[in-house]
Amino acid sequence: MSNLKVGRIGFANCTPLFMALEELRAQGGEGGQVGQADGKAETQLDGEIDYVYGIPTELNQLLCEGAIDLSPSSSVAYLRDPENLCYLPDLSISSIGEVGSVLLMSRVPLAQLAGVEIGLTGASATSVVLLRILLETFTGIKPGYGPVREASQAVLLIGDRALQENNIVKWPYVFDLGKLWLELTGTPFVFALWTGRRERFETDPQAFGEFYRRLVTARQLAYRSYPRFAALAPESEWLGREKLVEYWGTISYDLTRWHLAGLKRFACEAFALGEIDEVPDFVAFGVE
Repeated sequence: MSNLKVGRIGFANCTPLFMALEELRAQGGEGGQVGQADGKAETQLDGEIDYVYGIPTELNQLLCEGAIDLSPSSSVAYLRDPENLCYLPDLSISSIGEVGSVLLMSRVPLAQLAGVEIGLTGASATSVVLLRILLETFTGIKPGYGPVREASQAVLLIGDRALQENNIVKWPYVFDLGKLWLELTGTPFVFALWTGRRERFETDPQAFGEFYRRLVTARQLAYRSYPRFAALAPESEWLGREKLVEYWGTISYDLTRWHLAGLKRFACEAFALGEIDEVPDFVAFGVE
């Protein structure tokens, strides 16, 4: 496998997958430890994989610029650039109902958010579009949007920050966007796809195929290893092992026809709001 530059999100929802990848690598004798990185995107070598750390919006940008080849990337990043980007089949970061880490936290009931400025996270693009769809399209609520402020009446938080905030601060109203989406559409919500550059795939489809097979194996290992991984994961220090295992149980790493139905519905609604230019055909990379 020639070196692939692969994005790595340091959020708890990705931890089991990357722990499983590390375990598989160690079993294969490649050696080397992959550590955590904070702040701006940072590169670390792992055999034939160059991991580049970052939050979702950073990795989205790097992927669009061609600075990385493949990443668990916000679904909306693919939807905004389907000519240059494609995705691996069968894999996603999704929820089937409650997800626990994509939360609208409010001091007032949902119906009273009309005209209220909601503080938006800068870490995710997909969740912001999802919030607009849930409020403006499905419920007819027209809020304002701005940065997260201390005095914000409502905020959208994702990832570890959402988990931490909900574990420490008791907001009067907390709305789980994954749960709302399932209730309103009857489908899973695909927050992220394993998205790659089309031209990079064309130059080295074997590298993509080998990494894809490794990911599929890692996914199955992750599913059956949550309690064991939680004992080693750094997130257990602030969330606790039991809550971490419970949280991982809300994540779906699959991309079934049902998941794709939800993704296509999201694309149609995003297009109607002017958030994307077209609804793509949803043809995955041809890997086996």
